[in-house]
Order: sequence, then structure tokens, then C-alpha cells
Amino acid sequence: MLTFDRFRTHLLLVLAMILLTACASKNDLKAKQAEIYFGAGTQSLMDKQYTEALKNLIHANKLDPDNSEILNNLGMAYYFKGEKDLAIKHLQKALELNKNNSDAKINLASIYYKAGKVQEAEKIYKKVLKDLTYDKQARTYFNLGIIELQAHKDVVAAETYFKKSIKEDDNYCPAYYHLGLIQYKRRQFNSSLRNFKEASMGICYESPAPHYYQAMALIELRRYEDARIKLDEIDTRFKKSQYAAMARAKSVELNHIENKQSNESHASRKVLESPDF
Repeated sequence: MLTFDRFRTHLLLVLAMILLTACASKNDLKAKQAEIYFGAGTQSLMDKQYTEALKNLIHANKLDPDNSEILNNLGMAYYFKGEKDLAIKHLQKALELNKNNSDAKINLASIYYKAGKVQEAEKIYKKVLKDLTYDKQARTYFNLGIIELQAHKDVVAAETYFKKSIKEDDNYCPAYYHLGLIQYKRRQFNSSLRNFKEASMGICYESPAPHYYQAMALIELRRYEDARIKLDEIDTRFKKSQYAAMARAKSVELNHIENKQSNESHASRKVLESPDF
């Protein structure tokens, strides 16, 4: 049964084909059809409708088999369908046809990294940095930061890459989050709080982790009321996540901290009020 979104996509595809047949010459009909399937497949890929994406991108590839951009997206559709080897095959072919396809390089490097091929991934990422016209270098710097942090255990190098990622794109929230974690572990709580706030905006707004670490930083700064508000927000907004349970546990812990401080303050006042003979 078709959902409304999928029905609308099919309808638009059919209408586009009818219009195309009426207007296009025979010479460029295949290329135009490939472009329509490519557009529909790319949109489905972005919407995480991977089966639909794969169908459209296979059509596009049949109509235009030497198109590097189509092969790149087709490779990623295979990847998200769990076919890693087919994904690598299509990404490699995309690069054979266009060695300057930085999107395909980034995607191939990411697959290599997740497969444990760290050196191969790092080598490709550093090649992408040499593409001065590539407008997604924030992601490249971020991925190199993750490699430094997780594979090489070099926190300073990772921090440098995360800062370069943010400089490249000041809305790239994953870099803010990992930079915040580094600062939090260094007990730089004011700086980490600022970065966790930035990390909870934009496309990361629906990610519970930066919200949770905002609360953690607020607790360390003894801003307990603000921390409690944030913990309640996490429990409400992300009920099905592990962070909701963690937030509830942290709220109980916060109650103990506040009660302890209140008792200590009360005891201190009693001592001060007692005459000293």
C-alpha cells in the first residue's frame, strides 16, 4: 500500500515523463529521463526511503551508466540496504569516471572507516581537503577529528580538526558536540556548555545527547535549577531514548546533592548562632 508521500512521488514522476516525451527530442530523451529518476532517487535517499531510492537510481543508472553522480548515490542506496560490497563497487566506478567526485570519495572513506580500514579512510579524507572548490569540507574535517580521537587517541589533533570544521561551517553541530565533550572532560564547563548548546541546534536539535550534556555541565557549574529544567525537558522530549532514563537518574542524584548542601548550610548556620565560650 502506497503512503501519500510515495504516491505523490510516483505521480510527479509519471507527469514528468509525459511532459518530457512531449517536449524532448529523441537524442536527449534518455538523459532527461535519467535526470528525473536520479532526482526522485536522491530525494528518496534523503528521506531514508532506501528501497524506493534504489529502484529509481537503478533506473537512472541504466539510462545513463557513465554518470558519476548517479553511481555515487546508487552506491549509497546499496550501502543503506546493507549491501556494502555493491556500495564500494559503485563508488569506485564513480571515481573511475570522475576522479574529482569528492562526494564519492567522502562516502567511500566513511565506509572504509566503519569497516576498520582507518589508514585508507584517512588517506582519502586528506585528499578531499585538497579540493578547494568542495563546499562540504566541514564534514571532512569532522571525520578526520573522529579518526584522531578514536583511532589515534590524539585529543589535541582532534580538537584542531573540530574547530576547523566549525570554521568551515558554523552550523555543523556534530563538531560542536565533540568539541564540547573534550572541554567537559577537561572540566572547562563554561566552554563545554556553550558548545553543547550549539550542538543542540539545527539538524541536531532532535538528538538527546547534547541536551543531556548541557544538563551535566550545568550541574558542574552548580546551576541546579537550570539543570533540572533541562533534565525534565529530556525526559519529556526523548522518552524512548536511553537519555530519558539517564536524565531521571540524574534528577534523583541532583535531589541528593541539593539536600546535602541544604543540610550542610543549615548546620553551618547553627554553629555560627551558638555562643563560643
